[in-house]
Amino acid sequence: MQQFILGQLDHAGLAHATFSDAALNIIVQAAEGVLRAARNLCIASLIEAVRDQTKTVDLKQVNAVLMQPHWRRQYDTPLPEQRRKPDAQQ
Repeated sequence: MQQFILGQLDHAGLAHATFSDAALNIIVQAAEGVLRAARNLCIASLIEAVRDQTKTVDLKQVNAVLMQPHWRRQYDTPLPEQRRKPDAQQ
């Protein structure tokens, strides 16, 4: 997975140091082997780095992306029936 990310950085003309080692490790872990998820997480982290006006993506940027609701897994949110209050007993 890291080789895929580094290859994409090469393709974009960015240095391998664009992502810190810690950031790369978290991205690989969060992507769970899905290349599209890794790519999307990298792009979102790069956008966060621009917002933070930094040239290196670190844990701060990756964690900011992972905290967004659409990155949470289905099992991280309660099921609809768990959100409803139980009906009163009749």
